[in-house]
Amino acid sequence: MLHWVGKRPIDTITNYPAQLVDTYNVENPEKEPTYEKFKDGPNLLFHGDNKEILSTLLVQGFRGKIDLIYIDPPFASGADYVRKVKLRGEAMALQGEEQSIIEQTQYSDIWANDNYLQFMFERLILLRELLSDNGSIYVHCDWRMNSYIRLTMDEIFGKSNFLNLVTWRRQIVRGMKTHAQFMPFSSDYIYIYAKDKNNAFWNKIEKVNAISLKEAKKKYKKDERGFFRTSDRGAYSDESIIRLNQEGRVHVSHGGELQINDGKVSATAGKISIKYYREIVDNKVIEKTVADNIWDDIPGLGIRPNEYLDYPTQKPEELLERIINASSNEDSIVLDCFVGSGTTAAVAERLGRRWIAADINKGAVQTTIKRLQTLPETQRGIVHYRVNNYDASTHLERKDIVLKKYGVQTDRQEAFFDGTLDGTLVKIIDLTKPLTPLDIQTIKDELENRPEESRNITVFCYGINSGIQAELKEENRRRAVNKIFVRDIGSEGITTFEPASAEVNFEREGENVKITISEYISPTILARMDIDRTIFDEHIDDFRAQIDCVLIDTDYTGEHWTIVESDVPEKKDAFIEGEYTVSLPRPDARVAVKIIDMLGEETIVTE
Repeated sequence: MLHWVGKRPIDTITNYPAQLVDTYNVENPEKEPTYEKFKDGPNLLFHGDNKEILSTLLVQGFRGKIDLIYIDPPFASGADYVRKVKLRGEAMALQGEEQSIIEQTQYSDIWANDNYLQFMFERLILLRELLSDNGSIYVHCDWRMNSYIRLTMDEIFGKSNFLNLVTWRRQIVRGMKTHAQFMPFSSDYIYIYAKDKNNAFWNKIEKVNAISLKEAKKKYKKDERGFFRTSDRGAYSDESIIRLNQEGRVHVSHGGELQINDGKVSATAGKISIKYYREIVDNKVIEKTVADNIWDDIPGLGIRPNEYLDYPTQKPEELLERIINASSNEDSIVLDCFVGSGTTAAVAERLGRRWIAADINKGAVQTTIKRLQTLPETQRGIVHYRVNNYDASTHLERKDIVLKKYGVQTDRQEAFFDGTLDGTLVKIIDLTKPLTPLDIQTIKDELENRPEESRNITVFCYGINSGIQAELKEENRRRAVNKIFVRDIGSEGITTFEPASAEVNFEREGENVKITISEYISPTILARMDIDRTIFDEHIDDFRAQIDCVLIDTDYTGEHWTIVESDVPEKKDAFIEGEYTVSLPRPDARVAVKIIDMLGEETIVTE
């Protein structure tokens, strides 16, 4: 068993409320994702910390329901993975700025071993609880954490449930081989464990190699019909051998010839064997064998052009095709909680599996949504939720999140306080502004009117004016009762952003509405590029260079988003159209436009 500083199991599972964000091809989505609704409903995509997402799935009925888990977590490599975001249509650096590339950290893979192991330990425990009795988990890693992951999984899943270790030859850039010390690293490793080895789903998988005709001439036998391999005649009867010989499929080694006398076969010399011809595709000879645990036929640097998303750590679809085909059946549930560019979800969708995906990075979630929208196979639709990384602009929206997230018990008879939590009275200050001394004084005034009240107070706020915490700490030291403790939800995962400004015009024409986007400026992009808003036009000729895609909801309720129309340019240097005419479901329907810029920030404009 592996030990590290701070090692501790998960004692309790907390349910974090899921906030419905948007949908694709789904009507009447559920505000909270539950297994009962999921099994006959849409696929699920989550944005947030996967530890909290996995906890919520367990609470919502998904325990023992997942048939296949694939995760490609950070490798503790010391690298800082960066998503390079290029403004649309800007082939070169912006004049005078030396930057048209904006860098966004996708995740920082910089943990010390102890922290990394605890991070993985907690999530693997939760993942095991989600696996079905037929389920398997594939954990992708490299040489840095290979041995640590093996020991950790032995502890959680049991040594007896180890199925295999796949060595995937990713290949490396040729120049790296020249400069590598002691031999270059060119492989990743994928551990496979089952919930129960005796019951695990397993479908035999083929390994396909394609070699050039030049290589095939050196490696394979060839006759007038093409390249072939041979196998022993085995249990083939003489009658079968005669029939196969008529088909030109009998081979005799060492130059011998087949002889047939009175229905009996023999050879003048050598050994009789059976020919199996190899397929030739695009001037390459195809060889199919049963796959072993050395995967050298799926190049990591050879992602197909139609699936390449310029996303760090993106894996080829061929890799996930093999994994999903091997360890799941149609309608099995596949889970990836480090989904990145969405490869697992895309392949699961194409292969007819149900899927649940999650990522803490907003750019990853948006990349996944865009990718899945382009798939013709997307049948069940997608529902996108946030967990503990909420987007709320009003006090009431944030207050509702606080009540659900922290489990505050409300009391309708209570006029001033908002409820109770762990034996304390709860006061939720206006969450659209920082906590001020006046807010604290208002609580103290209320307590003076309740001389019999002995409970302490928990104050939830969004931001705190300087000095308040130090003053309260000193006051609490002197108080025996009614101590005031402040919790800043902004520091606990609830964030807001400075919104972009957009000019969108809506013109109704009978049953249709014409939508025109005439201007868009992102403060975040300006800040990243150090461009003053007043000279914006000098640097970016077309405002659409900032916009990644546009989504339209023709019946917007304000509660969640339903994607009815989308404009996702196929080419990276192409602009969005900017003008759209869409049909209305009814005359009084409310139309809304969601603009997602190149940094992943979203702006909603309603009619």
